[in-house]
Amino acid sequence: MQLFSILPIILIFAPLALLLSFTPYLTRETISFGVTVSQYNYYTPILRKLRSTFATVSLIGNGMIILVCLYFLRSANEDATAMITGVSTMIFIVYWAALHILFHFKMKKIKGTLTTVEAPQRVKIDTTFRQNKLTYSNYWFLIHMAIIVAIAIISILNYKALPNVIPIKYDLQGHVTSSVPKTYLSVLAINLVQLGIIALMMLVNWSIKSSKQQLTTSNPGQFATENIQFRRKWSLFTLVTGLLLTILFAFIQINMFVPNLVLLTAISFITPVVIVLGVVWLSLTGRQGGGKIRNQQEDHERSKEQPVNDDDYWKLGFIYFNANDPSLTIEKRYGIGWTINFARPLSWVLLLFIIAIVVISIVLSQ
Repeated sequence: MQLFSILPIILIFAPLALLLSFTPYLTRETISFGVTVSQYNYYTPILRKLRSTFATVSLIGNGMIILVCLYFLRSANEDATAMITGVSTMIFIVYWAALHILFHFKMKKIKGTLTTVEAPQRVKIDTTFRQNKLTYSNYWFLIHMAIIVAIAIISILNYKALPNVIPIKYDLQGHVTSSVPKTYLSVLAINLVQLGIIALMMLVNWSIKSSKQQLTTSNPGQFATENIQFRRKWSLFTLVTGLLLTILFAFIQINMFVPNLVLLTAISFITPVVIVLGVVWLSLTGRQGGGKIRNQQEDHERSKEQPVNDDDYWKLGFIYFNANDPSLTIEKRYGIGWTINFARPLSWVLLLFIIAIVVISIVLSQ
């Protein structure tokens, strides 16, 4: 079994399996499997057991997928490794999605049995919220751009020194598995991929800043402060992730002129692991929208007021579709991060733009 075949499975899939399994513990205390509940009901025994059951079933299922993947990788060649990893990733995603949908419908049935307080639903808005510095400026991406431009200039100046055929892929033993004729496009293709990545990172940072404001009815002032911290934390992570990926692709491009497969392999392996572990660490140290994961309040201190019920706008608990909401982006209801309002035409334009960047980047990197 190749070491570099199993390490990504262990160091990337395993942390992701842990994160996805404990996602119900990371969402807002007014959301349970994509269904609105009061903070008090969130901590009732029946919902505690539901979260525990989900985590157990998810960990067992994901663990089996990882073990089966490792079993088939033990004697797989380069091509088979890529296929096995790809298939395992798809099964991993489908299993988690199916599990979420199953528990979402279970939660919808349970909601009708929960005790609620009859009171007018209130929406609170902080009119000064947008005056705060919610994210780090996109101007910080000028550092990333400077690296891209510098590497592009170095590539152009050393263009004649390159062989007529440029190796672009290697197997785990360092043998060339794919190469392309030398052209300015093939040499600068990586820079175009970097620009696409930076465009995506800037879009993510913008969505963090512009996403819809959502406050709790109980202690909204404290939640607003925590929400600002939450946004800035993930904004900084977006900047760092973009920088790490920019540096990674810069090393790949430099490798054309100064081959160093040991260093390139190490950086190519370490970068995605660091990013994934960063996602897991940030997610497990803060709740979606802001606040601590562990709530030390006593039951009588928790609000029994039912939050605004917008469940009808969340299809399957994670797809937001509300034509009456002018917001383009909104915090995810299930999990950590942000999503788009699919009822807004511009959202589809943004989605197609993202898909186009990903597809073009994949084509250019081949």
